[in-house]
This record gives sequence, C-alpha cells and structure tokens, in this order.
Amino acid sequence: MAVEEKKIAWDTPLKSYFPGFRMHDPAATEKVTLRDLLTHRSGIPRQKFFSLNPPATRREVRDRIRFFEPSADFRSAWQYCNETYTVAGDMVAERLGASWEELVTARLLEPLGMGATLFSVREMQWAPNHATPYIDWGEGPEAMAFHDAGILGPAGEIVSNANDLSKWLLFNLARGEAGGRRLVDAAQLARIQSPQVPVPRGAREKEVLLQSYGMGWFLDAWRGFLHVHHGGVLYGFSSHVSFLPTENVGLVVLANLNGTPLPTILEGFVYERLLGLPPVDWNGRARAQEARVKEAMDKARTAEGNDPCGRPETKAARALADYAGTYRSDGYGAITVREAAGALEANLWKDSCPLRACGGDGFELYHPVERQAWTVTFQGAPGGAVASFVVAPVPGLKEITFRRE
Repeated sequence: MAVEEKKIAWDTPLKSYFPGFRMHDPAATEKVTLRDLLTHRSGIPRQKFFSLNPPATRREVRDRIRFFEPSADFRSAWQYCNETYTVAGDMVAERLGASWEELVTARLLEPLGMGATLFSVREMQWAPNHATPYIDWGEGPEAMAFHDAGILGPAGEIVSNANDLSKWLLFNLARGEAGGRRLVDAAQLARIQSPQVPVPRGAREKEVLLQSYGMGWFLDAWRGFLHVHHGGVLYGFSSHVSFLPTENVGLVVLANLNGTPLPTILEGFVYERLLGLPPVDWNGRARAQEARVKEAMDKARTAEGNDPCGRPETKAARALADYAGTYRSDGYGAITVREAAGALEANLWKDSCPLRACGGDGFELYHPVERQAWTVTFQGAPGGAVASFVVAPVPGLKEITFRRE
C-alpha cells in the first residue's frame, strides 16, 4: 500500500528516505532497499541474542542495526532475519504517518473483519478462550510462561485464530479484494508473492521443489502446484498459513506446541484430499524425523554432562562479586550480572539466566527458555577489576564487547 501511494519504493535506497540509516557494511548502507530487507538478503543473519534483550522501541532496533556484523556479502544469500523485518515495518509506518499497529488495524484488520486479531500475547491473555503455550524438549509437553515479543511487531507478532486468518486467506486468493472493495493493487500483491531470491533446499521432501522467497512469503512447487506459504514458531505456539492460487484453496493450522510438525502434516493431508492426489505419509516422515531429533537431544544431554561448565568443582578465577555489575554494548544493549545464592546470573530482558563457571574467567550464559547457551569471557588484569566481557552473539562471527559501566 505504501509503494502504491508512492510513500516508499521497492528499489530506492533507504538512505534516500532515512538519511541517518546505516548498515555495518558501508557499501550496503549506500544500496540497501526495502526489497532487500523483505527478502532477507541484507547479509545480516538472525540476531537471537539481540531479540532476547531488546530495546524499548522499534526505532532503536533500526538505529542499532548498524552494529550487526553481516555473515554473508550483501545480496549474495538468503538468510532469515526477524530484525530486518522489524526495521522495514517501522520504516513503512513512519512513511505513512502512524504506528505499525494502527496501520494494520485500519487498513487490513477492520476492512477484512478480523476483529479477534491482536498484537501481543499480553492482549491475548485477556481473552477468555486463549490457548496455553507448550514445549517439548524430548521428555513430554510442558506448559510455558507467556513470553511477549511485541518489539518484533512486523516480524511476526500477530495473534489470531482460524476464523480471522481464513479471511486473510480469502483476501489473498481474491488478489487484494474484500467485500467487493479493492484494498491493494493486484499487481503489487502479486509482486510480493513472486520469487525474489532462491532459498537453500536443505532436507526437503522430493514432493516440494524450487523453493524461493518472495517478500513475506515462501514459494515452491508443492506436488506440481504453486504453493504460497509461511509458518511461524514463537514461544509455545506454531502456525502455518498457505494457499494454492491456481486451485483457489488455502488453509491455516494453529497449534499451541512449540515447533510441532502438526501444521505441515495436516496441510499435506488436506490438500491431497481436496485435489484427489495419492496420499503421502507425511506423519510417518515427521515421526522418523522426531526420533532423529530426540536421539540428537539425548546425545547433547550426555555431552553436556561431560562439560566442565556448571560443575561444582569448576571454579572461577575471581570472587564472584568481582564480576557483578552492568555491562553495555552499543548494538546489544545492557546486561546486568549479579551474584545470587553463591552463583552468578545475568538478565536478558525479563529472563534471569545463570552464568555457569567454565574455569578461569570463562562462563556459559544459559537462557532457560531458549535452552541455548553463549560462551562469555570476562576481561581484566589478574588481581584487578573486571572491565568487560566478550561474547559471540551469532555463531561464526567475531565476538563483541560489553564494557562495564
């Protein structure tokens, strides 16, 4: 809609609209466009460590993107990155003169009659019939606490139900019309639903070929049919929205279990019966994959048991109180380290994360919700004060420094 109204263009460098916007790569700063951000080809990988400790506003996400080191050359590869979508949505909202939530409500939710659709799990919990999030780490499903990721906004913080999302599917199948009213130009909608960049195949089924990414949609040939789709997983909830434009059918599957394959299993089951295709054992394949994942998780737990980090006999080089303090990075914000009950813990936004001693000044920062760890090394002269710590927020990229305030 913003492109149609000439408030922004797909291929005009963003610095033309936002002179202060910068990327880590100076060449990318000069050339990066809205299309680059929406096709995940900016060179910036997903910034999970950043999103676990986000700033207060989306504008700050935009300002901090200059500190995110690329892991691929600009426009050379597809790398999924939520943070660039947050920035793109914030930019479009600024160009149209309203917040992203206000724009989505006025221009899409209200015209489509999507009155039950919300923008955060905080709002969701006020509804009397909301679902409880679950996760399964290989030992059976367990309930999760609700985790608000509202700062991501345009990257995927829409909370909805099957009825409302069916209206969203019908709008897309009708090429931008709803209730006899055209909401968006059909050519613009077709543009975002057209291949823009190839997506590495990975371990995909033989029935799914030629995967690519549009602008906000995955596209492939599913058993010979054009297949437009996108899934999502966020803290105990999984979703899958898809449609086959040539057959004028689509579906949405929502599940309250983190990372469950159920949505894509059901997708195959439904489409095959609608189209009269010989069935594929999608469920059997998913069960086999689940068994492989469980085996890998069991091996990881065994390896973790052999790791010196966190063992009672593993001692830090200094008194724990010497590490306590608030540390700040230009790109990744502030992290407070404190001593509690004879151990160290750090805050990542609202989550308290143990710092497990690995020997010397090395620790493992463990996120209890993500069940993911980062290696943290404190720095300072022996016998002197701790001045900083370093951590690699993205595997394979250089460490960044958090300096003590």
